[in-house]
Amino acid sequence: KVSGRGDDLIKIREAGNLIGEKARGVLTSRVAVRGNAKAEVYNVMVATSPYARGHVDCKEIIQDNGVARAIPIVEVKHPKAHITHEAAIGSVDTKQLETLMSRGLDEEEAVDLIIAGLLS
Repeated sequence: KVSGRGDDLIKIREAGNLIGEKARGVLTSRVAVRGNAKAEVYNVMVATSPYARGHVDCKEIIQDNGVARAIPIVEVKHPKAHITHEAAIGSVDTKQLETLMSRGLDEEEAVDLIIAGLLS
């Protein structure tokens, strides 16, 4: 869970190797960038054994001129292994923002709360 502001450059590399029958693993990344910050999240998961199960999950929120990149790599080396991935990059959800603002928060407070929730 990482937050970048200003001219920050964030590079995250995560790797999971599912070795052994019924091995399990999850790689989870949460990133928020503001200003001119940039983030690159590189996740690699490899399954080499029967019944190994894995998941790669990356969510990034960008604001202002922020730039985010997600690079999920899943590699399965056994026909009975299985890996899934999900990557989502975007701005703060408008519906969440409107809900919080209808409860008395201003836009900046609402955005900060949504990002804090993502990173908690």
